[in-house]
Amino acid sequence: MMNHAHMTALAGRSGLSVCVLFILFNLSMTLTQASAQDAQSIVRVHIPGNSPSSMPFQIAEDEGFYAREGLKVRQLILKTGAGIQAMLGGDIDVSQATGPTVLAAFLQGAPLKVVMVFNDKPTYSLYVKKEIRSFADLKGAKIGSSTPGSTSDRLLKNVLEKNGVRWQKDTLIIYIGTTDVVLQAMRGGAIDGAVLTPPANFIARDAGFRELFSFENEVGALQGGVSATEAFLTKRPGTAKRFLRATLNGLRLFKSDRERALRSMMKAMGVPRELAERTYEGNVSAFVSNGLIAQDYQEKVLDFELKTIGTEKKVQRDKFFDFSIMKSLAANK
Repeated sequence: MMNHAHMTALAGRSGLSVCVLFILFNLSMTLTQASAQDAQSIVRVHIPGNSPSSMPFQIAEDEGFYAREGLKVRQLILKTGAGIQAMLGGDIDVSQATGPTVLAAFLQGAPLKVVMVFNDKPTYSLYVKKEIRSFADLKGAKIGSSTPGSTSDRLLKNVLEKNGVRWQKDTLIIYIGTTDVVLQAMRGGAIDGAVLTPPANFIARDAGFRELFSFENEVGALQGGVSATEAFLTKRPGTAKRFLRATLNGLRLFKSDRERALRSMMKAMGVPRELAERTYEGNVSAFVSNGLIAQDYQEKVLDFELKTIGTEKKVQRDKFFDFSIMKSLAANK
């Protein structure tokens, strides 16, 4: 730190008075401290896209929950893999992703934790053209899916196998991309069906496609929540707790206040009210209200995700899941 002798010497060289230098020095220190404090208040959140699973973040922003905690939240839309890489690189603080991609990185030594969950059951469904009436009719079909190894992709393959369809031989699974592209491919006849979530499933239904199977009873698939680096949790514990508290309030409002939830959905997802209503009703029962899942369900999630990744490794539940902050928030409600 600059002392009086240093300032006197600098004043002599620059022609400025010690008093002026002292004021400039103090201003510089104040701005530096303010910048550091401002950085502490910013939380960068990765989401794969605006969907029901990102609504707790959006609602917390729209309702001022983050602002009340002194936080500025920046949502960044990236594909799941890219978002996790950005988080590991320090460009993202937390991610909505809690599934196989996060666990795969964890198994490779990445210091990641799942600290909050939004849902305890999946909202995916398999939609097909109306001519397909049973799983037997899927033989030879082209089915659209998301990223290989993703939660929805693993669910699709599990369900096909359970219903006598050898997905590697009997079907052609095509990894297309965004929901808009998938819907366009379905309408154009390029694929015979696809795994969809609300509101895409309702759009497909209105276009003449039918639901062949709902994945809601498939155990172990998480669609949303909060994963974070250990650095964020340990170096910015106050910020982490305030962020999770505000996000929890967003989750609770999503569950309890339909009208306010619909406003945020229409704004973020760019859908009309009628579609937002159908989407809300198709999702709300899959969401938890406290950000937690029970220990036995955590084991089922790990089992599902390890099979999705295709590894025989075992993971200690408390090494991957850390609900300590969520439990403290529940205790202090």
